[in-house]
Amino acid sequence: MARTPFSPPEANIVVCSDGYFDVYPSSNRSNGDKPAYRGQLAELGAGIRGANDRLAVRPGSVALNDAVNAWSAVNGAAAVRGELGRGRDGNQTQA
Repeated sequence: MARTPFSPPEANIVVCSDGYFDVYPSSNRSNGDKPAYRGQLAELGAGIRGANDRLAVRPGSVALNDAVNAWSAVNGAAAVRGELGRGRDGNQTQA
């Protein structure tokens, strides 16, 4: 499992090659901190999620960088504030 960090202005986001991404506040964090939100790769847009829900693009690709930045611009601050629930851990907010 590869973990690739991104630091858009709204949040720190770590994309995992095995199907999810974690969102943390932009402030410094220590090892063991739980993410404010855990999302599925499909949330990042078309073409990011591949077979078996794994990452379909290279971790350092421009496509992934653009997808993370676009998602963060729309959802990053809300995810950090807890407005999206906790994500795929089963504590999503009810729509």
